[in-house]
Amino acid sequence: MAQNNAPPHRSAIEVTSTRPLRELLITALHNWNRNQVFRIVAAISVAWVVGSVGLHLAEQGNHSDFETWTESFFNVWVLLFSGLDQSPKTAMGRFFAMVLLGTGVGLAGLFTGTVASVLVEHQLRRRDVSHFEMDDHLVLCNWGPRGLAWIREVHSKIIQDKRPVVIIHDETEQIDLPDKQDDAAFNDVYIVKGDPTNEIILRRARVATAHSVVVLVDERQGHYADGKSILTCIAIRDICKGADQPNVAVECRNPENRHRLLKAGADEIISSDELGLRLLARTAIYHGMTRVYQELLTVGRDANEMYLFPVPRELVGRDFVEISSMFLRYRDDKKCCLLIGLQRGEQMILNPIGNEAGPVKEDDQLILLSRIFLLTTQNLPTVPPVLRSS
Repeated sequence: MAQNNAPPHRSAIEVTSTRPLRELLITALHNWNRNQVFRIVAAISVAWVVGSVGLHLAEQGNHSDFETWTESFFNVWVLLFSGLDQSPKTAMGRFFAMVLLGTGVGLAGLFTGTVASVLVEHQLRRRDVSHFEMDDHLVLCNWGPRGLAWIREVHSKIIQDKRPVVIIHDETEQIDLPDKQDDAAFNDVYIVKGDPTNEIILRRARVATAHSVVVLVDERQGHYADGKSILTCIAIRDICKGADQPNVAVECRNPENRHRLLKAGADEIISSDELGLRLLARTAIYHGMTRVYQELLTVGRDANEMYLFPVPRELVGRDFVEISSMFLRYRDDKKCCLLIGLQRGEQMILNPIGNEAGPVKEDDQLILLSRIFLLTTQNLPTVPPVLRSS
């Protein structure tokens, strides 16, 4: 049974006193922005009326620009946004003018910033959709700072078949995407607001017809982040029925939860802490190996990566050495590959020795090291050529 490690209850005064001044200021500005246009207009109106009445009463009988009510209201409006043509003649009038000049400068700047903020927010909200029809897309559950880098990877220039990306997150204001004109990787990115553990939200994002679903760790959950990922996997599998189900890849914070995620329906589990630890161990023993792994994990032009391919019927029953030599004889262009192993069910056979792999089976997958992803209509880069099975 999980222990409750929550801190003891503290009063509102104690919590407020420990919060940084910057956080309080940001919160106050956020609350102001909820109805900022109305409040700015109201503040301008109040300053205009109070200033007009005050200057008219203070300057009455002194032959100034505020002699009549009409002149006072007109000149105070001009004073708020451009300045004075003639200074008041009384001390009280000059005091009112000083206050109005400062108020006008502040309100004008705030109004300009508000309009710009509304326009930018409107531009960002255009990505936030409530319903759409989409198939064979990529779904990203939860959002974090690494989300931008993930989108740039899956929409890299070298990727020929770029799939749309749908982000599911319950706080869309946290998702600050670059402008489409500035970064082409974000041309086909959409946002669905909601909790990815909610089946209604998943259906709205068309998860059942997606190509892949990636579940990032929700950093806001702390130690319980893997629990939310497990609930997300269960919800995804509940709405995905039939043979054509999306591949679900989950980021795992605690490697001990790997088996729980597998039971919940995850196909692939990535633990960044575990991978980082293993890379640190490798580089401590074999210097420079991190550059090799980085090259294999980088999506870019002329970057070698590993791909899985179904075994063509023509190669079924042949020996691994024979098939690998067929790939070695083809070195004419960028399509050339190296056969480095086989994926056989849950077993991965890398660099098999002797007859370890045995005859290649129909359900095997070839593990190839290649610069480009081969299309289904192309022949495999072997000598002699082999047509890929569909």
